[in-house]
Amino acid sequence: MSQALEILNALKGIGVIVRVIPPDSLELEPASVIPPDLLSRVRERKPEILEVLARPSMAVQPAKCAHCDGTGECDCPACNLRRVSGPVPCCMCRWEDHRFWLAATRPRECWFCEERRLHGEPGLCPDCEAKMVRQ
Repeated sequence: MSQALEILNALKGIGVIVRVIPPDSLELEPASVIPPDLLSRVRERKPEILEVLARPSMAVQPAKCAHCDGTGECDCPACNLRRVSGPVPCCMCRWEDHRFWLAATRPRECWFCEERRLHGEPGLCPDCEAKMVRQ
């Protein structure tokens, strides 16, 4: 059993995704990056690997994000907060990257000031003007 775990960790280390195809096949993607010696070990220990992957607690690969469909980027309003029109780091599976993106794209003015500026009205809203006086 430990050899199967070693093999799965080695595959994960080189970026290979391992999937079970019922009833007893393995899909290794991308197979082109697997060294020949590791591939022969996979073939040798295939029954053990299938047994390890059959146990949910022993699974090596994380679940695919349902929010962004596993891409890591999303253009839904929950992720982009209607700040941009394109995809941004997913707020569910890449929450740290999303947090940094939020800080980097934080509006410099309140939404009311921004609306005023977009409509050609000069100056700040009364609330922001009052904040500027206090600072």
